[in-house]
Amino acid sequence: MKREIIFKYFLFFSAIFLLNSCDESDDSVIEEVVNWKEQTRIAFTPVEDKETFIWYHDLLTNEDYWATDEVEINMSLKSNVSAENFSKVDFYLTVEEKDGYNYTAPFNTTGKMIGSVNVPESGEFTFNIKGDDAYGLYLNDFKNSRSSVLAREGDIFLLYYVITAKDGTTLDSRKSTKVGNRFGMKVKVEDYAPPVWEGTFDFEWIEVSGGAATYGGVFVGKTGSVNITHLGNQVYSMSNLLWDYKYGTSGKIFFDFLSGETYVSGNSSEHWTISNINGSSMDIEFWYSYSDDYDETGTVRFTRTDGADWPSNIYSRSR
Repeated sequence: MKREIIFKYFLFFSAIFLLNSCDESDDSVIEEVVNWKEQTRIAFTPVEDKETFIWYHDLLTNEDYWATDEVEINMSLKSNVSAENFSKVDFYLTVEEKDGYNYTAPFNTTGKMIGSVNVPESGEFTFNIKGDDAYGLYLNDFKNSRSSVLAREGDIFLLYYVITAKDGTTLDSRKSTKVGNRFGMKVKVEDYAPPVWEGTFDFEWIEVSGGAATYGGVFVGKTGSVNITHLGNQVYSMSNLLWDYKYGTSGKIFFDFLSGETYVSGNSSEHWTISNINGSSMDIEFWYSYSDDYDETGTVRFTRTDGADWPSNIYSRSR
């Protein structure tokens, strides 16, 4: 009898203990959900070579255009509660224009909406921003004209976020001063020296010496094409520096974009003399190590096939 009474008391107090434990656990979970804003943020990891917008001024054509027209950012929602508690993230852009819009106080930090993402269960997602879309938001706000050149040195975009939980509460990073509350994109405006000598080019022999006709396998009127590869820093590779001449060797073309100076270097002391630059074509006369002894020289008309013209300042070193 006494054992039964003791056992009943044990069950009674155990039940009370379990109920209290459950209540405390539920309270803890509720408190975490209520206080999620304090421990929630978005971590930004930009994709390589797509960290910001890049705008080119082409030194060959004098045109302006996008080199990198899209920013791509991998994002991770970090929080003390699981990602399934959140519904979406809205993104807002602000912009600062040097000596113009938003450059001095009072600053506009509200921004304009650029897009929205539904939060996946993983909390991991990617967000892309097109350059034309970013600038399109503020075309009517810029103080400096963007009619001829869209991007200007000193343009800075800031990306903010508003996280919405499924209960309707929100976290607005525009109202926060915490580190990582935004992602900055300082637009790069760069002069671009395109690889002038890269590509496929047509040639026609317009002058051929007696020795060249005898030994080189070429004649006036003979045509062909060559491919030239850009190795970087305006240095190029060519499989035959004398086009299809029998004794030409592989070598390199060196080009100074600003001055226009051009010279070649091969195993047979090849040399070019450039003349008659006319739009997409120019004439190139060659010499090499046997030219003087065997009267081997000739001239080709060298023509671009990409629709562009040769820079008018191209010239060759003296022989």
